[in-house]
Amino acid sequence: MGRPSRWSPALQATREQSEWVVRWIKDHGPVNTPKIVEALTEARIEIRAHVLQRALRKSPFIVRIATEQGPRGEVSVWAWSSEDTY
Repeated sequence: MGRPSRWSPALQATREQSEWVVRWIKDHGPVNTPKIVEALTEARIEIRAHVLQRALRKSPFIVRIATEQGPRGEVSVWAWSSEDTY
């Protein structure tokens, strides 16, 4: 009997959603966090904080370039960067 896959359906869905966010920022960036949440809502993708966090913080291609004032306070502005960040 083989070893079970470490990629459960839930982990696969999280990865796909994170990749969707990264691709969307590449196509539409630079954008602030509320606009990303709005795009997820329009695409009918469930908004989960840990998925958004994974996409924004762990992707080597997404960088925080600024902060700006939003309706609820300061929000981050994110952009695509193809430069090596390490």
